Amino acid sequence: MKTSILRAFVLPMAAFALASAGAVSTNTSNVSKADVLIPAFIHSPTANDCLKVPDVNCSPGAGPACLSSGVTAYGGSQTSCNQQLHRN
Repeated sequence: MKTSILRAFVLPMAAFALASAGAVSTNTSNVSKADVLIPAFIHSPTANDCLKVPDVNCSPGAGPACLSSGVTAYGGSQTSCNQQLHRN
């Protein structure tokens, strides 16, 4: 009779306690996973002239070229827009 009480109550409570302790001790990241929009520029009309376009969801790195309205967008500044950007 004592073993059935042990199986019926104590073992499920022990399993619940272990599961709760595991859930509480899980490390969660506080880093935002939201994409950051960065300023982008296009060459207009020459490579030395930079025209600001609406912020794009791109970043430096590898991948497909970053486009803004079908035109390749670059990072940098209004006076020097030569940083390759790639889609996130």
